[in-house]
This record gives sequence, structure tokens and C-alpha cells, in this order.
Amino acid sequence: MTDLTPEQNAGQSWTLDLDPASTRVLVNGFQSWSEAELQPLTATQNRPTFVWMQEHGHDPAFLPGSDEEGGEAGVWRSHTLIALVRPGGGGYVGHSLDESRSSAHWEARAEGSQVRLTLWVEGPAIPLVFTETDDVISTLEALSAQLGHNMAARTPAPLRVWCSWYSYYRDVTLPQMLENARLSHEKALPFDVFQLDDGFQADLGDWTLPAAHFAGHAADLPGGLAELGYAAGIWLAPFLAGPNSELFKAHPDWMLRGQDGQPLPIGHNWGGPYYGLDTTHPEVLGWLRELAREVVSWGYSYLKLDFLFAGALPGVRHDPSKTRTEAYRMGLAALREGAGDETFLLLCGAPLASSIGIADAMRTGPDVSPIWDDDARRVWLHDATGPAARNALHTALSRWYQHAWYQPDPDVMIAREVQSMLGSTERHALLGLLDVIGGLRASSDPISSLDEDGLILLRRALELSTPDRPITLETSFGAAVTHFRRGTFNLTDASQESIAAHAYRELGHD
Repeated sequence: MTDLTPEQNAGQSWTLDLDPASTRVLVNGFQSWSEAELQPLTATQNRPTFVWMQEHGHDPAFLPGSDEEGGEAGVWRSHTLIALVRPGGGGYVGHSLDESRSSAHWEARAEGSQVRLTLWVEGPAIPLVFTETDDVISTLEALSAQLGHNMAARTPAPLRVWCSWYSYYRDVTLPQMLENARLSHEKALPFDVFQLDDGFQADLGDWTLPAAHFAGHAADLPGGLAELGYAAGIWLAPFLAGPNSELFKAHPDWMLRGQDGQPLPIGHNWGGPYYGLDTTHPEVLGWLRELAREVVSWGYSYLKLDFLFAGALPGVRHDPSKTRTEAYRMGLAALREGAGDETFLLLCGAPLASSIGIADAMRTGPDVSPIWDDDARRVWLHDATGPAARNALHTALSRWYQHAWYQPDPDVMIAREVQSMLGSTERHALLGLLDVIGGLRASSDPISSLDEDGLILLRRALELSTPDRPITLETSFGAAVTHFRRGTFNLTDASQESIAAHAYRELGHD
């Protein structure tokens, strides 16, 4: 094992005697929705076509794949860690051991009969390891656990959560929330938290102002939930401001700026671009603390903090001495300070490793969605970060080791048959995902939409489990980690070794 010195942090490259044709590469994307994959090294890593997709789902400062137009076979980029797997299960692992100030970027490149691995560190020197191993799986798990230990990872008991998003989206109302909680209580469903998602607020950034359609205020919900025995959760995108929001109108100087000095438009949701807060600005940090403090005072003990990548985007900041990682953690720390240590923080759309020690739980893949695959976006626009069950399985399975960093959130179980294009096989694949990854359990089905079979499936999905381990990285049914001790996933569109397309075959718990 090689512990890299600070001098080596600045830029290091290794030429490895690995045959590219028989080598597989495991990569980890930057944030929750960024792809994690297990692929032949000679394949081509996708880079999304549109800039907004790159900003929304990846790190614009270190995009996946080659900079050449159309991509380049044999070039793979990864954040925090990388693994190169040779026949027999051995190979090489590179891994950062602290990402509280800096970020490690890795690139593997096929060069003739060898592989060149290059490391860049964005920010001050950090402890890193690059090692050859006879067991890539165990080495990766051990180094990931060491990173979690070094950054004082928070791994509280996982919760069982009902979330409004995948049924009501932005049209959610206060009566709908309370009615679902009432039905859940009536049917004795074992939820711990009912979480209100996007749609209750007047605009992005105007979190304390109610949307006209919501039929109440977010502060009205926790009391009704408490009467039914449930804790209250709420969704916020605290680093964002809508272009028409009162927040943006009052404080355009709080925004991350472009080189022209103007607020930097990012992403493409809610009908167009939006803005990100500059989390090095003292007034922004004060506002974030007070926002979290006020929401908790309403009775919310569970905060889902979304679209947090905005705090780590490239741009001109109030304090240019801070790295992007430092800027992001400053904003996150302000939210934690305001919310209090006892409040459960689930992060989403968030830089992964640099959230360790502040996050209680983390979304570890894209949104599930009641469809299997958005193949037009994935295949033709080269973007698998969008909502789809296939995308969620693909990435969350390939991050099995991250349970040492926080409680993983592989997203919701969709048990309903109505308002869904998922078949029985695909719903059971989602059930397998939850069992294998462990961590949080969540549902977003309207309780009234579930027939008896749906309720049985939901109850199974709410059974907590310990994280599973892969049995091999040498083969897979799809470009992901698919072979686990408890069962095997087939993420392809054709049957594989008698496992149907889009299916999970359970082998039984150990």
C-alpha cells in the first residue's frame, strides 16, 4: 500500500501493467445523481450533451469521460476513489482519506497494452492511498470505512419515511399530507416520518411563504402528524433562489457570480434556470442558520436538503480563498448549526464525500420515478442522471460501500400499480435494491392507491436490513455492480442466466 505524500498530491501518475482489454473499472460520480458504474475499461464513459445536464448531474470542473467531442473509448474519470479490476478479483484501488477541504479526481486511460492512472487534487494536500490488492472489494470497503472514520461519519439508525413527491409532485396540499398520514395510521403501516416535499413554498428561496394552492402553511403540518404518532419532515433546496423569488430580488449580491460579476444562472428545473447562493458570504451563512432554526421551530425533526451541488459549483465567490469543497461545507455546517445536532439531515443532489460528518443520510443515486428507463435521455443525450428506476438501481448498487459514510438512501419503493409504468418484475427489483443497500426505507405511494398486494409489497419494503456485499466485480448484468451475496440483479433488456430482464433473483439472506 502506498500512502501518498503532500508533494505527490499535487499531481501523480502511474503506468500499470494491466491489459486494458481484460480490465474493468469502477467509478464514483461527484454527487448523488452522478453515475457510478462498473464497466470494461475499453468502453466509453458518457458525458451529457447539454451544459445544464452537466451542471445538474456532474461536476462541471471535472466532467466524466474524455474532453474529445463524442467521447473516447478507454478514458474513465472518477471522484474520491477509483478501482481497476483484473481477472481473479485483484487489481488497484485509489482512495482519498479526507475530503473536508479538497477533492480527489482520478482518471484511468488505456494506453496500448497498459493503463495510465492519473490523480489530481483540487485544494490543499490531503491523505490518499493508492494500492495494489488481491481483493478489490475488501480493500475498497476498508478504505471507504477509513474515510468515514477520518471525517467522523454520522450513521444514525435508519428511518422509514413517507414522501409526497412521486405522487403529488409540486401540486401537494396540506390536506393530502394529513389524509395519507391518517390512512397509514389506520392500516398500521410502520412509518417513522411523513415528509412534505417540493410544492408547499411560494418560490425557490421563499421557504416561509406558502404556495397559494397548498391550503395552509408548512408550519401547520407537524402538529397533525404528531397526533397520529409520526415525526414531521420537510424538503428544502436551501442553496437555490428562483429568478422571481423575493430572496433573489432582495439579495442579488448573495448569489454565486460568473466572471462578468453577474449572478450565475445554473441548471434547468422549475421551467428554467435558477441561481445558487454564495456560501462563503457571511450574510448567506447567517440566513441559512436562521432558515434551519425556524423550520425546526415549526416542529420538523427531519430535513431533506436537496440540490446542494449548487454550493460547490465553479464561480466567483465572496471569499476567493476558499476551495469549492470548503465553500460547500461552510453552507452545510451553517444548516447543521441552525437545525441542531439532533435533527436528522438527509442530503440529495449533494457532493458525496465532502458531506461526510454533517449528513445523517445521503441519496446515493438518481430519483427512482415510476418508469424503468428514460432511454431517449440516457442513450441519445448521454445522460443517465435523470429520474428512472433503472438509473437509481445502476448507481446506488455501484455505491454499496458508502454505508460507512452516512445512512444510504436508495430512494423510494414504488409499490402501486396505478400511475406507474413499472411491472411486477421491476417493482421487485426495487425491493431487492432496498434490501441489498440497507439504510433508509421510503415510499411515495398514495396510501389509497394500494390494493392488498401493494400493501404487502410496501410492508416488505419497510423492513430494515443490513447492507450487503458484492460477490464479484469481474462480471455484471448491466454496467453496474449486480452480483451480491443475497441475490443478483439483471439490469439489461434481455434474460441473463435465467434471470429475466430488469429482474432481481434473491438467493436468501445469510
